[in-house]
Amino acid sequence: MRIYKHTLSFLLIAFFIFLAVGSLFENKNEKKTYKPDSDGSIRISATSLYKEYVDNPVAADEKFKGKILKVEGTVSTIDKETNGKICVMLETGEIIGYVFCYFPESQSKEVAKINKGNYKTIKGKCTGKLIGVVLEDCEVY
Repeated sequence: MRIYKHTLSFLLIAFFIFLAVGSLFENKNEKKTYKPDSDGSIRISATSLYKEYVDNPVAADEKFKGKILKVEGTVSTIDKETNGKICVMLETGEIIGYVFCYFPESQSKEVAKINKGNYKTIKGKCTGKLIGVVLEDCEVY
């Protein structure tokens, strides 16, 4: 019985060491590619989009800036700014990192149906990262 316990312990430790060593050889420089949808837009989660910009803003701009994205995520905040712009912020898993989605006034009825905490897909044009990643001319998808 005692030999069985030691053998089992040894195998478990060896397994965890194997996992740890394997993760060291993971290709960190592998470029992620995102397939365009049938309408040409790129579907991506808010978390992945924000991470792409944090990891390498220059590469992220080349992939996303000026392109139409469909960003999926949980709604953190819904606001109407003093300039009249409607803004929906999507959570990214970071404390201060968000995807800011700006809607034209024509979308106000659709935005009014959204609640904080809803999981939504928002389609808009990526303009890059300021405080967070910014999408303009958005619509609820």
